[in-house]
Amino acid sequence: MGKLFVAEKFMNIRHPVVAGAFYEASASSCEHHAQRLLEAVKLPPTLPKTLYGGLVPHAGWAYSGLLAATTFQALAAQGPPETVVLLGADHSGSARQGEVFDSGVWRTPVGEVQVDGELARALIAADPLLRSNPQAHSREHSLEVQVPILQAINPKVKIVPIGVPPTAVATAIGQAIGRVLAKESPKAVVIGSTDLTHHGGHFGSPGGSGLTGAEWSAANDRRMLDLIEAMNADQVIREAQEHFNACGAGAIAAAIAATRELGATRGITLDYTNSYKIVHARYPDDPDDTTVGYASVVFA
Repeated sequence: MGKLFVAEKFMNIRHPVVAGAFYEASASSCEHHAQRLLEAVKLPPTLPKTLYGGLVPHAGWAYSGLLAATTFQALAAQGPPETVVLLGADHSGSARQGEVFDSGVWRTPVGEVQVDGELARALIAADPLLRSNPQAHSREHSLEVQVPILQAINPKVKIVPIGVPPTAVATAIGQAIGRVLAKESPKAVVIGSTDLTHHGGHFGSPGGSGLTGAEWSAANDRRMLDLIEAMNADQVIREAQEHFNACGAGAIAAAIAATRELGATRGITLDYTNSYKIVHARYPDDPDDTTVGYASVVFA
């Protein structure tokens, strides 16, 4: 016990902060739900054979888990990913550049996932836009909710979590990541995490209320998805600043730029929905008109 305590004292350990809220906190329930999500995925028969990464949403699994699982299953169709570079949103404003969780483990209800320290160090050494900053990840949920799903696909998966600010520097961060991966770890995949338009309820209703607002939100999301599908990283940040249609604009831009360096030429939206559709399909008379958009995207 004493040796274990000493070892943990000097190890970077990222503990779950939204288990029990965004997804189940017990090992058996968490694992079971993740497997159910993966089993429910329906992939298009024309999916390209080579995929370099994608985008996943990061709400509670009841809302966006199936779309996240769709992206992961699409990538797993070419073989379970061994290393995943995870590009996170920055909800707290703590990211100033590429904030790398560069060693240690991420704990989930299912167990521990090893950080690929060797790859993380290579990324940090390659460009000053990337730096060691595990603390930046301590309260950020956008990557945490992905890890148990990845564990369900490959229990031995390794990750490199990187927080990305929603600023113009995001594209350069992604380019630096892509250059290193192309040389050091070409089989690694890149995943960016974002939700789309937040509308209605306490977010405000510039597009109207109820179904009208939900339709406005979907159209606003389409603006961002058009840029993603065209892999137009340079315009993503400005689009989000002007139309508030992505909370992880930095992660989007970096994922596009990184996968472009690896050879991707287009984004493919596999699925799209929003919280209004999900809630009102179950409870048609629910007065809550909050609408948050979710998309599953892969880069080919």
